Amino acid sequence: MNRYEREIKGIDEAKFKHATEIKELYKKEQEEDRALTEEERLDVEKAVKAIKVLDEQREQAEANLKTIQEADDLGRKLGPAVGSMSVISEPHDRMNHAIQSFTAKSIGEQFTDSAGYKAAVDAYKSAGRLPSGFSTGAVGLEAKGTLLEGAGGGGGALAATVPQVVPGVVDRLFQQLTVADLLMQGQASTNSIRYVVEGTATSGAAGVAEGGTKPESSLGLTTTDEPIKKIATILPVSEEMLEDAPAIQSYINGRLSLFVRIEEERQLLRGASGGNEVQGILTSRNVPVYAGGTAQGNKAEQLFKGMNGMRGSAFLEPEWVIINPTDWQDIRLLKDNSGQLYGGGPFFGPYGGPQGPATSSSQVSGATDALWSKPVYVTGALGAGTALVGTRAAAQVWRRGGLSVEATNSHANYFQLNLIAIRAEERLGLAVYRPQGFVEVRLS
Repeated sequence: MNRYEREIKGIDEAKFKHATEIKELYKKEQEEDRALTEEERLDVEKAVKAIKVLDEQREQAEANLKTIQEADDLGRKLGPAVGSMSVISEPHDRMNHAIQSFTAKSIGEQFTDSAGYKAAVDAYKSAGRLPSGFSTGAVGLEAKGTLLEGAGGGGGALAATVPQVVPGVVDRLFQQLTVADLLMQGQASTNSIRYVVEGTATSGAAGVAEGGTKPESSLGLTTTDEPIKKIATILPVSEEMLEDAPAIQSYINGRLSLFVRIEEERQLLRGASGGNEVQGILTSRNVPVYAGGTAQGNKAEQLFKGMNGMRGSAFLEPEWVIINPTDWQDIRLLKDNSGQLYGGGPFFGPYGGPQGPATSSSQVSGATDALWSKPVYVTGALGAGTALVGTRAAAQVWRRGGLSVEATNSHANYFQLNLIAIRAEERLGLAVYRPQGFVEVRLS
């Protein structure tokens, strides 16, 4: 048993130990008719993570073992050199010995046996030194036994047949997800969310004389129901792929989850009202629109006026700005009549200040920069020409459970075809408590 076989055996024993620990914890849970304690749950998670790490180590050890076995098989096919008396135990020694048997002389031996070399040696013996301009001349070397790894070199079969595999997958990049993180979050316990909104509030408060009639105030309350909707996708995968490349399943699960999140972001912004989509912030939610006004061409001023309108009408302080990369480029490169960038140059300047942009202290995690002391989030989720100003407390994303990923072969005729359907889905709704807590700014 070589070291890779011993390593695989040790890994299997460790996996069995962790699996037994998990089994014992759940057995104890059932016997005592209770849920796992927090400590027991952490032990289970730790054991599961350990098994995953061991699976990766076993996969690498199996690849190494396969390479050694293939090299060993090749060595046996080539066989030892005739008359060899040495004992060859390791596969790489057997391979080297087989290569040497293809050539009667090494390159060095061919050189020292050449006429040019012998003439130089004779000259040195007779004169005690090599003559000026000494050269052996061209020495022909027999190369027909030389094995090259490349095509046509004859030695391709001696190269390792298993390529070195770089871990992971070079995935396609998608835009950074932003919107959900800028809103409040909650867990829904039913398939709809009901909330009460104060529609009108009329104050009748006034000075009253002693014994006089007190003026009446009024409140108008309305009830809103927000349905919980589902976002989902599936991907068919062959059983062979999952068996031959076990690491691929975690990759697929992650990508499907990302696809659901990307669709979630679109719906939170522009989901169609009614139907199967979550109604978005900018879709029939009565969100105020600022259409650029008199500040044509200066998108930074347009955004400020949109923010200030929120302060004046909704009495809310804007907290963030979401903007398209093209519009952010126009704003960030704004210059005065002297050609100075308002936000400072690449290494900052008079307007940016010696220590960086004057508003840098207001940046938050994930923000690209800041504008009017508000963090700016740059994303392609909004089309060019539209920006969204908002505040966190104006809306809340309600989730029914979490995002789940499941696999089954019971779909259609998948069992017959050895296919597995991997599904990712989530349920959520968007409650917009204060539409005036957002402003859609149409930039021009």
